[in-house]
Amino acid sequence: MKHLLTSAILCLLLLQPTVSFGWGRGHDLIRAWAIEHLPAWQQEKLDDKYWKALGKNYNKLQDQHAGGKAPHLDKYCLPPGPQLSLHDVNSPEKSIPAMQWYLEQTIARIQHPNKFDEDDPVDEALKFLGVLCHWNEDPGSPSAHSSPVNEAALRILLPPTPDKVNLNYTFGYGGISNVGTFEIPEAEYAPKLLGGSIDEVALRLYQHQVLLERNAAAGIIPIVQSIQYGDGTLAEKTRSRLAHRNAEHIADLCYTVFCLAYDRIDAEEARQWDEQNLSSWLSETIPRMTTHPYYVTPFLVDQGFDAGRKLHPLKIGKKNYAKGFGAGVPSSIDFTLTNGDCYQKIVCDVGLHLLAGATGTVKFQILIDGKVVAESKFLTTQDSTVILSADLPSEKLFKLKLVTVAGEGSESLHNLAVWGEPRLVK
Repeated sequence: MKHLLTSAILCLLLLQPTVSFGWGRGHDLIRAWAIEHLPAWQQEKLDDKYWKALGKNYNKLQDQHAGGKAPHLDKYCLPPGPQLSLHDVNSPEKSIPAMQWYLEQTIARIQHPNKFDEDDPVDEALKFLGVLCHWNEDPGSPSAHSSPVNEAALRILLPPTPDKVNLNYTFGYGGISNVGTFEIPEAEYAPKLLGGSIDEVALRLYQHQVLLERNAAAGIIPIVQSIQYGDGTLAEKTRSRLAHRNAEHIADLCYTVFCLAYDRIDAEEARQWDEQNLSSWLSETIPRMTTHPYYVTPFLVDQGFDAGRKLHPLKIGKKNYAKGFGAGVPSSIDFTLTNGDCYQKIVCDVGLHLLAGATGTVKFQILIDGKVVAESKFLTTQDSTVILSADLPSEKLFKLKLVTVAGEGSESLHNLAVWGEPRLVK
């Protein structure tokens, strides 16, 4: 049934004109792949017409709405709050509340269709879900949505060959993901639950969207090199790989929405989110020069430097940490988080790395919205591990910072700080 449904969706999708400068036909492939990999119990909840609508009709609603060309789509493409782009990664202050809104609009219509004065509330729900999916597909495309540089810079770094000097589609702000004949490979995949509440899912969706953008950006140079100087084979493989990763994310998104909508969340699956390690998320810290040995980056994820800038596992005293941050001093590791009914505390171990020097002296602080809520004394290598813990606010959005402060007279090469397993705890 799944394969027949997917084939039908794809046949309809691939006959549609491509208007996107993000994924283009990649949207079609990603959406169909994600729907195919939903579990049987979810497939059976909706008639085929609804799955075809989610995969085809509601595939590019914000593209149709762009430039005010379709005011009848305002209902789905103008979420409340500050104006934002439904194609790109925005600030967390804009994105997280908007994602919460899309989840609410979708789930409420599936759970309580009689409360809505609409001809077909389930069909309406899938329009909101279609926009949310597209918004989470675009940043995974190796094009304008994920490019950290503009086309002018790429032309300097990767100058076009004479026969391609007038082509812009090979560059980051063109349509490099919207060409070729790449496919998403068939693969077994069990979608993953992204959380047990709307607030929790919105926070994790934003983090995954940022990770997708970073992952897609890393594919831009290989694609351009392959198109400009090679035979295009690597470009096809790169697009396929990125689209596959994006499709897994959309499968996770849809799976989670339907788990929430039908109140069918496996307790064991949800338990994995009882703690969330911060080192698995991208920090919002803007890299800037700091003291040696971390002078070109303020911290490392899940590892640390010694004084000679050699990599080492994180270690305080005799204890190793698989997760956390090795940090220079001073440093700040920054996050924007949403709480609601998600997490109650932040907990972490802090101390100097086993390889820190004799003059190393560091204070560790946790700040929430600029206020110190937990801190250690100035620690040396002679001190035992300190456990820092602080309650999290109930506000929907707040700023969290993990800060290191150098002690008077300490030497930067001796200040090798470790945040061991910093985690949000329910």
